[in-house]
Amino acid sequence: MQTIKPLFRAFLVLAGLAFVSACSTANRATRADMPAAEAKVMAGEGGGESPAGGQLAQGALAGTLMIYNGSFTLEANEVDAKLYSGQIVDKTKSLGGYLSQRSSHALTVRVPAKEFNAASDYIRSVAKVKYENATAQDITMQYSDLKIRLDVQQKMLARYQELLKKADSVKDAVEVERELGRITERVEQLKGQIRYYDNQVSFSTISVNFQEPYTAFTKETKPGPLGWVFYGAYVAIKWLFVWD
Repeated sequence: MQTIKPLFRAFLVLAGLAFVSACSTANRATRADMPAAEAKVMAGEGGGESPAGGQLAQGALAGTLMIYNGSFTLEANEVDAKLYSGQIVDKTKSLGGYLSQRSSHALTVRVPAKEFNAASDYIRSVAKVKYENATAQDITMQYSDLKIRLDVQQKMLARYQELLKKADSVKDAVEVERELGRITERVEQLKGQIRYYDNQVSFSTISVNFQEPYTAFTKETKPGPLGWVFYGAYVAIKWLFVWD
C-alpha cells in the first residue's frame, strides 16, 4: 500500500508531462511529418479500414490529405429527374462508388476521390446545369494531430495497464481502472475520428438536385388566344412606361 501510492502519484505526473509534450509536438506538426503517419494507416493502424480497404486518396501519397465535395443543380422536370437520377447512380457504380441518399428531386453519391472529376464531368453532360459548386479541404494538419494524440493515449494506456498489475490494494486498483476507462474511451474517439477522415479522403461526396425548368405560365394558367393579346399589350405597356 505504501509502495504503490508514491509510484501511482509519480506515474500520474510523468504521464501528464508526456501528454503536454506530445500535444505541443502535435501543434508543430507539418506536412513533412505525414508520410510516416500515412504509412501507419496503410499498415492498418488507427482502428479499422476505410471503404477503400484502408487506402487513402492519391493526394495522401504526395503528403497532402484532401477532401473533395461537389454539388449540382440540374434543370429537369419530374419525369426526366427520375431518368437522370438512375443514370447518375449507374455511372457512380461504374466508377466504384455508391448511392448514399436519394429522394424524388435529389440524390447524393459517393465516388472514389480519384474519380471526382470524371463523375462531375458526367453529371454536367446529363442535363443543363443551373448551379455548380466544388470544395477542396486540406486536412493534413488535423490528421497528423489526431495520429500523434492517438499514439500518446495508447502509450498512456499501456502504462496504466502495467500499473494495474502492480496495484496491491482494491482502492489503488479501482483508481487505476477508472483512469484506464477514461483513456480507453479517448482512444476509441480518436480512432473514430481517424476512420471518418480516411473515409472522407477516400470517397468524395457529390449532391445533385433537380429543378423544374422555369416557365412563365403553368398548364393551368396558360392563356387562350384572346388572353395572349392582352398579355402582349401588357408587356408592351410595361416596356414603354415602366423603367427599372
